[in-house]
Amino acid sequence: MTGEDTKESGQTIEKKPAGKGGGSRRLLLYAAVVILLILAAAYLTIGVIISEAPAAASYPYTTTYQVSLPNSQVVTIGNTQIIAVPSEDRQRVTLSVNGDPKEMGIGETRTVQERRAVITALAVRIMDFDFRLDSTYKGSTGDTSQFYLAFKTSRQVPSFLIGRLLPANVQARPV
Repeated sequence: MTGEDTKESGQTIEKKPAGKGGGSRRLLLYAAVVILLILAAAYLTIGVIISEAPAAASYPYTTTYQVSLPNSQVVTIGNTQIIAVPSEDRQRVTLSVNGDPKEMGIGETRTVQERRAVITALAVRIMDFDFRLDSTYKGSTGDTSQFYLAFKTSRQVPSFLIGRLLPANVQARPV
């Protein structure tokens, strides 16, 4: 026939040529799925490599978080181990950074670390920057010690990347 068929009831059914219409939509759908898979893989493979910061680095950008550190538990930020042990009256805390304990009172600030971070995704270097982490003791409540952690960076860094430096057992929210 010439592109038409007839049913037994006498109605005419028009046939569409094969491969027309749905092919370009299907191709767009496949491309969108591939792009989403690549983006998901890139996000899931984001890695942070921490090393020594160069001397005399400057830090013009600051992002501050209010952080609750679990008392007397090791917390690892980057490659730095931190333990916060509050005093009996909770007015002071002994903050041990990589085994170096220092006592801090409420409102006191201490530099925790100065380092260089290299961010990779899918084994490709995305960015690198120098950073300094300063902590200010705000007091202790329950079984956590409260701090402001200021991430000072040498270049502007998206906050979700800075958030990747903070471990899951640390409650942090931007201030």
